[in-house]
Amino acid sequence: DNIFPEDPEDGLVKTNMEKLTFYALSAPEKLDRIGAYLSERLIRDVGRHRYGSVCIAMEALDQLLMACHCQSINLFVESFLKMVAKLLESEKPNLQILGTNSFVKFANIEEDTPSYHRSYDFFVCRFSEMCHSSHADPDVRKNNQEKKLGKSEGKMGKN
Repeated sequence: DNIFPEDPEDGLVKTNMEKLTFYALSAPEKLDRIGAYLSERLIRDVGRHRYGSVCIAMEALDQLLMACHCQSINLFVESFLKMVAKLLESEKPNLQILGTNSFVKFANIEEDTPSYHRSYDFFVCRFSEMCHSSHADPDVRKNNQEKKLGKSEGKMGKN
């Protein structure tokens, strides 16, 4: 909780995020519990419309994902993908974009041993739906069509 400021407008508490990252690197077996906690927090915050806290949770997850390349990353990835899916299921375009950008960061990580057991079917379907969106806002439609499918190709082609 210490990475979340009292006012979400202040952004991620950097010093506490550095401590969390150090802890996760020092004790990688705890990474799955960290991911599970952040996942629960994000899902709760989406439900309560606390979008500032949602952005902070995803920023923390992105940083942990980029910093922690280890064997126990697979358990963390499951929580990460669950959160990305939750964002993509949202009707809010800004949450969909947040989820898409996090998925792209994930897609660009080189894995030592690919995890073929992961299913990306949901993401393929959702990105396809988003590309064919008939959203009332033309900027949202354009953003969906330009970003979603093209950027998701990296992960789908990788596995």
